[in-house]
Amino acid sequence: MDPITLEVVTEGLISVVREMRATVFLTARSVAIYEARDFSCGLFDAKGQVVAQSEDIGSHVVPLPWSVESSLKLFGDNLSPGDVIVMNDPYLGGTHLNDVTLIYPVFHEGKLVFFPAVREHWADVGGAVPGSMSGSASEIYQEGIRIPPVKLVEKGEINQAAMEILLSNMRVRDERIGDFNSGLAACRTAERRLRELIKRYDIDVL
Repeated sequence: MDPITLEVVTEGLISVVREMRATVFLTARSVAIYEARDFSCGLFDAKGQVVAQSEDIGSHVVPLPWSVESSLKLFGDNLSPGDVIVMNDPYLGGTHLNDVTLIYPVFHEGKLVFFPAVREHWADVGGAVPGSMSGSASEIYQEGIRIPPVKLVEKGEINQAAMEILLSNMRVRDERIGDFNSGLAACRTAERRLRELIKRYDIDVL
């Protein structure tokens, strides 16, 4: 690949992440997200390796490849277009429980090619106190609901049972739904932009 094409494609991939960030910022419900900007986005390849990132929080972005890897270990080849994996488990690549991650597999001609991912600080994920961050907590179970990689959306359809389990253990239900939808919108934005890049430059170039 010539240097000019390399630079153009690189900036194109970074711009995908920046548009993800803009989508989250404009649509999230938690004040921590749209005021404090406590969220990060990234783009990963089919093995979970970092492809592109932007002006994000290091403590979010650095562990994200382990989140993707944990999801791949759990689901393996059992991933389909339209799936959305949600997790926050700090022992599987998460940070603290408030930082909820959405991982979105993108396919091209039936082959898994990318994982856009969003990590957002949800204002409450249950636990002993509102806000889910207690200085007196002595074990993780007091901090909120711990979510291993779960397909919250499967082939484009929300798993309502799983969603209800999560929302029933979190405060301010409507706000949590809004935060989830903001991350989902960002991932779908990334998918559209990636398809445009694939059409322009071909998947082998990307």
